[in-house]
Amino acid sequence: MKVLISGGAGFIGSHLTERLVSEGHDVTVIDNLSTGSMDNLVSVIDDIKFIRSDVEICDIDGDFDRVFHLASVANPTDYMGMQLSVLSSASVGTGKLLDLSRRSGSRFYYFSSSEVYGSHGPGGSHSEDSNSNVRLLTQRSAYLVAKMFGEQLTRSYGDRHGLDVRIIRPFNIYGPRMDVISPYGRVMTNFLRRAIGGEPLEVNGDGLQTRSFCHVYDFIDGLMMLDSIGGDVPVVNIGNPDPITIGDLAELIISITGSHSEVVNVESVRDEPRYRCPNISLMNELCGWSPKISLHDGLMDMYHSMSS
Repeated sequence: MKVLISGGAGFIGSHLTERLVSEGHDVTVIDNLSTGSMDNLVSVIDDIKFIRSDVEICDIDGDFDRVFHLASVANPTDYMGMQLSVLSSASVGTGKLLDLSRRSGSRFYYFSSSEVYGSHGPGGSHSEDSNSNVRLLTQRSAYLVAKMFGEQLTRSYGDRHGLDVRIIRPFNIYGPRMDVISPYGRVMTNFLRRAIGGEPLEVNGDGLQTRSFCHVYDFIDGLMMLDSIGGDVPVVNIGNPDPITIGDLAELIISITGSHSEVVNVESVRDEPRYRCPNISLMNELCGWSPKISLHDGLMDMYHSMSS
């Protein structure tokens, strides 16, 4: 199978690249390396074709059986400072790869985000048909609006041209290679770096906000299981349905690392969603997938990879 992966040198993209190469597929990766790294591809670099380019301007030859569009900044600190790039990747980049998929007759995957759900109250989970509750024209909103537009473009294009399109909504994926070149990582890498260095772990606000973390190995397993089934596959959540408060996450990381770091509460981040938990019933129904790696074991894996 011939596969094209945009953003294939990034965190999730590199794990997907490795998996597909290990299964014997012919893989081409496009990445501008703005947040990805060639170090992520060191194990497969001799087995893939790599194109360093923005996906919006890259001329890609050949036919493909699968197109996976992951190219986008995912770290909030990065995407708040790269808003035009995020918007361009979701609009121009998505359109360009959809055109390629139509010419090839390939299945197309658009990687969206749990950010499209916006802010909801405590105690529930987000199913694929949940309403979105977002605030526009903020520093964070360019990313979620871009993902919303990319989803709509993908679905409308697929309907118009009879193309097999699938929309993935990842929920807080973590694991080795996460934020490898950014000093301002997401909450998990920030906490681990600070715990390893004996620095205070800064929790935004009261620490009662929740997230549900899914290990990247589980995520890739789910994606491959989804790809193995035919038919009209709707938008799907892929994540771990067990939430944890950020305060409890900080304490768990201190316990795992054996750190003497303290947990300190700092000012809340404006417009940050307070509760985030996926309903994964659809993924389970479609292909029998559910995550297997516990948060404790996944954190241990990350801790060893970051401290070695």
